[in-house]
Amino acid sequence: MATISSVGIGSGLDVNNIVSQLVALEKQPLKTLELKATNVQSQISAFAEIQSQFAALTDVAKRIATPTAWAARNASSSNTSAATITATGSANATSFSLDVDQLATKQSISSATLAPGALPGAGTLTLQLGSWDSAGTTFTAGSASAATITVGATDTIATIAASINSADAGVVATVFNDGTNERLLLQSKATGAASGFRVQSDDAALQGFVFDPQNKAGVGMAAAGLPQQLAQDAAARINGLAVTSSSNTLTDNVPGVTISLLATTTTGYGTVGEVKSPLTMTISEDVTPAVKNVNDFVTAYNTLNKNLADLTKYDAATKQAGLFQGDSSVVGLQRVLRSMATSMSTGGAYQRLSDVGIELQLDGSLNLNVSKLSVAANNGTELQKLFTTDSSNVLTNGFALKFKTLGEGVAASGGSLVSKAAALKSDLSRNAAAQTKINDYAAAFETRLRARYSALDAQMGRLNALNAYVTQQVTLWNKNTA
Repeated sequence: MATISSVGIGSGLDVNNIVSQLVALEKQPLKTLELKATNVQSQISAFAEIQSQFAALTDVAKRIATPTAWAARNASSSNTSAATITATGSANATSFSLDVDQLATKQSISSATLAPGALPGAGTLTLQLGSWDSAGTTFTAGSASAATITVGATDTIATIAASINSADAGVVATVFNDGTNERLLLQSKATGAASGFRVQSDDAALQGFVFDPQNKAGVGMAAAGLPQQLAQDAAARINGLAVTSSSNTLTDNVPGVTISLLATTTTGYGTVGEVKSPLTMTISEDVTPAVKNVNDFVTAYNTLNKNLADLTKYDAATKQAGLFQGDSSVVGLQRVLRSMATSMSTGGAYQRLSDVGIELQLDGSLNLNVSKLSVAANNGTELQKLFTTDSSNVLTNGFALKFKTLGEGVAASGGSLVSKAAALKSDLSRNAAAQTKINDYAAAFETRLRARYSALDAQMGRLNALNAYVTQQVTLWNKNTA
């Protein structure tokens, strides 16, 4: 028959309470470990933020370490209807005059009118790219092979145009309908004198589509009264010096400068009565990128510096210490940053950050002296050198290179950031292992205590039963002897 038992019934002791208190005493070290774990976890989170802010500073340093990040130019034209201008960072600040003598054009010719759906007749057309002289009477063939267009007896103008376009000979054919009749229009694909073309044919049926003033003046598309425009290069003068281009874009005639030609400014170009009306093109340094670079650098630096200062300080008023107060690794990072901010760079007119208005404060932050920075920004090349000079020496390199090297170093495997983060995680792991050990010991201790109290309880139960029996017998004996 099963019996119901509970520790303490036999002895009358509050065994559960006794065991709980004894086990609690064994677990007392857990409180210290739990507080330590909470602190380490807070340090891990805070240090992750330090790593992120270091990475942000490194990213800024990488971006502004190259000269191209500082190079920007403003470019303007005194007559944007005639020409516009753009300039890259490689262009020097300057100004020059520009005469637009002629624009680059495509060759464009037209056939005489034909009735819609007309069938000109069978034969072949030969298209050859090349250039015409200024008079339009002498043709010089280009290097591309001539294209032969076969025209069938049942081909319309539309069919001929499609065949020309399929030949991809550098000429675009279009059928123009004026509402009554049709014409075949031919135009070169590209502008420039070398994009001119000649159309030849020995077939009588196709003479209306011939354009060969050199050999067949006045025939076909070269006939009097038909509109025609020869291909030509653009011609301009920069500070009076002649330049030409197959397109209406002048590129790198002035290094780093691109000019788009839109309209002529010269009247009667090439004649005795030529009249020039030059415009002025101006290029100046754009200080916007330089100021932005400096601001981005100072912002990233100050964000990191403030966080390091908050985490390592001791607040006497509240008697609260920062998470890393007295931590040599974090304090060391703080010292390296401030030391680098006050170091020197060689190779330019400016050697210290303070020379351009980036001034270190007592709290380690950087403050911008706007007046000094403005002067430096207008001397953009020298300001750039302060950050980008590579002297092959980490001590005297430009400041962007210095902070880039520092950031990459501390974030590399074995660097101080990685090592500190690993150390904190290791502390947390050891703490967790210590807590597990104490909990395991306390559980085993509780098991042993309950086993001992169970044995004691059983023994006390037997003694109590014996005591009751003896008492009963004494009572009976006393009654019998009365």
